[in-house]
Amino acid sequence: MLKKLFLAVALTVITAASAAAQSIAGEWDASMNTPGGPRPFKIVFVQDGEKLTGTVKRSFGDLPLEGTVKGNDVKFRYLQPYNSNTLTMTVTTTLAGNEMKGEVDIAGQMQEAFTAKRATAAVPPDHDDAL
Repeated sequence: MLKKLFLAVALTVITAASAAAQSIAGEWDASMNTPGGPRPFKIVFVQDGEKLTGTVKRSFGDLPLEGTVKGNDVKFRYLQPYNSNTLTMTVTTTLAGNEMKGEVDIAGQMQEAFTAKRATAAVPPDHDDAL
């Protein structure tokens, strides 16, 4: 009997923790600082558990991304053409509601500020701004 009670409580806690995890799937308005000033762009995330894929939408074209989501920690990378080179852009950020703040590592050469906000039209239908 005690085992069944413990199992029921454990399953309830696990289910509640899973339900509380926030998905970042959808469209985000992002910006990163560069030596030439802030650069705005869009990101579309596809999330499958902790696995993250999607598209970085830059003015010169779309770039695929891959990464992970672990709790509020989001990390992803994409390859960006620059002149005749390809730069690895690694973004490490923290999720807080519908915002992310962190930094982007540009080819291991420099780190710049990164921010993103969930696009207004992309707020999930079950999201309640009144809370």
